[in-house]
Parts: sequence; C-alpha cells; structure tokens
Amino acid sequence: MPESTPAYRDPSLSVEARVADLLGRMTLEEKVGQLMMLDARSPDLSFINTRQPGSILHILGERVREAMALAARNRLRIPLLIGEDAIHGHSFWKGATIFPTQLALACSWNPELLERVGRVTAEEVIPTGIHWTFSPVLCLARDLRWGRVGETFGEDPYLIGEFAAALIRGYQGDGLGDPAGILATAKHYAGYSETQGGRDASEADLSRRKLRSYFLPPFERAARAGAMTFMTGYQSMDGVPSTCNRWLLTEVLKEEWGFGGVLVTDWDNVGRLVWEQKVCATYADAAIAALRAGNDIMMTTPQFYEGAIEAVRSGRLAETELDAPCSRLLALKFGMGLFENPRGPDLERAAYEIGRPDHRAANLEAARHSLVLLQNNGLLPLDPARVKAIAVVGPNADDDLQQLGDWSLGSSQHPPEAGKHPREKTTTVLDGIRALAPEGLAVRYARGCSIEDGDLSGLPEAVAAAEGADVVVAVVGDHLDFIGEVRSTATLELQGGQIALLGALEATGRPLAVVLVNSKPLVLPLAARRAAAIVKATTHYNDPYILAEVSRNLGEPMVGRQISAIPEGELIAGRGW
Repeated sequence: MPESTPAYRDPSLSVEARVADLLGRMTLEEKVGQLMMLDARSPDLSFINTRQPGSILHILGERVREAMALAARNRLRIPLLIGEDAIHGHSFWKGATIFPTQLALACSWNPELLERVGRVTAEEVIPTGIHWTFSPVLCLARDLRWGRVGETFGEDPYLIGEFAAALIRGYQGDGLGDPAGILATAKHYAGYSETQGGRDASEADLSRRKLRSYFLPPFERAARAGAMTFMTGYQSMDGVPSTCNRWLLTEVLKEEWGFGGVLVTDWDNVGRLVWEQKVCATYADAAIAALRAGNDIMMTTPQFYEGAIEAVRSGRLAETELDAPCSRLLALKFGMGLFENPRGPDLERAAYEIGRPDHRAANLEAARHSLVLLQNNGLLPLDPARVKAIAVVGPNADDDLQQLGDWSLGSSQHPPEAGKHPREKTTTVLDGIRALAPEGLAVRYARGCSIEDGDLSGLPEAVAAAEGADVVVAVVGDHLDFIGEVRSTATLELQGGQIALLGALEATGRPLAVVLVNSKPLVLPLAARRAAAIVKATTHYNDPYILAEVSRNLGEPMVGRQISAIPEGELIAGRGW
C-alpha cells in the first residue's frame, strides 16, 4: 500500500494491529463518539459529523447511504455500525416477512425452525443497510401481566438458551466475516423480567443465587453460542441499576464467561442513572459509572458525550479507560470488514429479498407450528358438506395491525408518519376464511365490539350474523395499547367489550370456535371455556391463510400440529402458555 496510507487501512494486517494503530490516532472526542449509539430518525443527520458516533439506529434504506457518506467525511473515516429492532422479522420495513413472536415460535419445539427464521430475517435485513438486530430476547416469562411476555421464549431456562442459540446461528451465519450474517444481541442482561407486580422496567427482587439458577444460564448459553453483542436491561437489583452493575457486566459476562464481544445499553440507560434511577447526580458521574461497570456502547444518551469528556478533563476518568471499549467496537468493525465494505443498502437487491416466496413459505411453516389447539369437542376441522354459513366476528378478525403486533410499523416503537405495512401483504383471519371457503359457503363478518374503548355498538350486528350461521368463529385477544414496552397490565382478562361479545355469541346457541390473536396468555370468561373449540393463534405474522387452517378440511394437511389429527379434548401447549 502507499506509504501515506495508515496501517489501520491495510486489510492484510491483523485486527489487533489495525485496532492499535487506529486507537493511537484518535482524539478524546473521537473515542467518546465511537462509544455512542444515536437515534437517527431525525431528518438532520449532522450529528454524525459533530459527535462522530460509532453506531446509529432506526434508519433504513437511502438514508443509511446518506449517513455512511457523512461518516466517510470524518477525519479518520471510521465506518458506522447500523442497528435496528428486527425483532420478529424485518418488521419496520414495509412488506417484509413478519414472523410469529418468540413465545409462539417456542411452541414449535424446533431449534432448526428458529435458525431458519433467523436466516430469513438476515437475508431481508442486509440489503436495507442494517448490520445488527437487537434480538433474541432471553428473559424468562415470570409475571404474565408484564407487557413483554410475548417477546420471550417462555419460562424454562434450558429451552430459552437452546432456542436463542438457534436464532443466533441463523442471524450470524458463519460469524463476523460472513457478508450474509448480521450481529445478534442477547438481551436483556439479566433479570429484567423479574418485575414488581408485572410492571415493566421496575426493581428486580433477585438474589445472586436466583440469578445463577434461572436467569443467567440462557445468557451463558448465548455467550457460548457466539452472540457478538449483549444488551443490558432497564431494571435495578438491590438498588443497583444493571447499567452500573460491574459484577454482572464484567465479572460474570466478560471475565467468567470470556465474552469478547460488545455490550450495549438499552435505550438511554446511562441517562436513566440521572433522571430516573437517580443514582448519579450528573452525566459525568453516569458516564464514569457506566464505563467502569463494563458497558461498551451507550445507546441514545446524547449527554454521554459532554459527560465523558468532562469526566476526563476534570481528572476523574482516565482517557485510557475509554480504550478497552473502543477497541472492542473497532475490532467488531474490522472483523466485519466494514472498513473495506461499509455494507451499505442495495435497494435493488432488497426488492428481491423482501418477502420473496421461499421466505413466505418459511413464515407459513413457522406460523403453523405456532398454532396451539387448546380445546376441541369435534367441531374442528369444519366439514364443508355440513357448514353452509360461517359468521366471523370479533375485533381481531380483520385487524391487520393487531395481527402484526408489537415491534412493527404502526406500533408504538415507530412514529405514525412511518406508516404501516401494505394491507395486501397481510392475510387476516377473515381474509383467510373467505379465500378458502368453497363455492356456496357464505361468510358473514361483524366486528361486534372494540378492545381499546369497550364500544359495544356493533353487538347487535354480530349476534344477527351468528344467528344466521351454522358456525361462529370469534376472534378476540389483545391490543397494541396493552402490550409491549412500558405497557404492562393490571389484569389478564379480555379487555374492552370482548367478554360481553363472547357471552352474547354463546347465548345464540350456535357452535362457537374462539380464535385468540394475542401476544401473551389471557384469562378467558366462561363463555369461551364452554366454546366448542379454542385455538391459540398469537400475533405477529403476515403470511396468507394461516389462521384459516382452523376451518379447513381441504388441500394440504396441517404442518406440524395437525388440527384434524388431535383427539377431542387433548391439550397441546408448551411451558409458558
């Protein structure tokens, strides 16, 4: 290479040599910037030049190209690492393949299927310019009122570890140098789901023995499986926020388990030390605490920049204390080959990869494996020779947004102006039943009630539809208002007008099949328990005809758990349901 080319630009050198050369050239401000991950949803990306962050998130497509071009203008031209919440598929990209939740996928008892889910997600994520997904979740489902139960694999530490390892393999492929792989994130480390009264991000009342017995084993499995990043949780234990728990982050994760990857905080965890948990008086104090505990990347705490610089210049923090986390992040970037190829977006390729037929087929298989038949007195499968009219009722029967669920366009995690997924890409329960109904079978639809405000004005129409049908399929469940981050509930009962709706439908005397489109277990009223059939279908997917399987006795057989083959009264369910 030309003599003027710095050593860190030489791909023939070892990663260690390149890191050492680059680190020796960096100013204090450049080191601090590398340790920051900033939110890129704002139209103004000038912070990429003023703060020089090492990573950004919530940015897709052409804007990724713009961000990378800005980073290339910085003095040392260090490439950006781009992260996104591809939690159950690339669900913030319009038209992408959206898979069932982790809790639903756990019903498959099939690690190979989980690995395929991770691989499909990586294939759709990469051409949109993303390097890193904040998945999988390794939290244990403990209190079902917690809003994030659906993001977990359930309550069994062993199963969580095995499913997480499979998903990590799917995401990461052959490792850092694999251009077809994305970085996986084991989160939320650790004990985040041990909530107080089901309230999200609260104090976790955990002893170290309890942590060792239940909460840490899945994370150790993920570390041994090669997860390249870990993410801390929001919670505190014994009054110590996870963000500044050196025992947890350094002594266990890095020293005991030998984790050599990168540890990122969750959203503004460093800031929370000041404004929420109040264990630090200033952002300089918070920067010191977070760095000395073992954090490498500070997600969306812009004040970390001034805080860390102030801490160094005041003599309270040695600049050399920034070198270890900087080195780990730079090693990740060198190992991925980002200095030679920043892996920018290829939208022509994305148009091919997003929702391609084999991806949709994988999603169909995953969704079929996630279906759980909870009750059947012989009603299912429906016999088209005997059923001439079906009433499909309920607030979730034709609501594509609730079916796609949390962590997708239209949910609370993205602004309304981002829009939602194309309606034609999602087949609701009503869509699927209509598509599969043979000629001459009438399908009547009525919403019946709402979930979010309890509106029952549609109840008479629903009752009339039921009375004119041979079978009623009632599709109920939960709503985005009641699930997800900071959306825990005080009750597990069906919300809004759904209890009244089921009671009115039962009173018609027509055979009733209840389909649950929800993200976590719910307490069902007696009307549902007396139904002829109950199918747990969960939220978070968009492939065609999935839920219509509950009513079909035609065509290909059910994959995995065949509804037609399940004896009357048999309960099929995995732990955690």
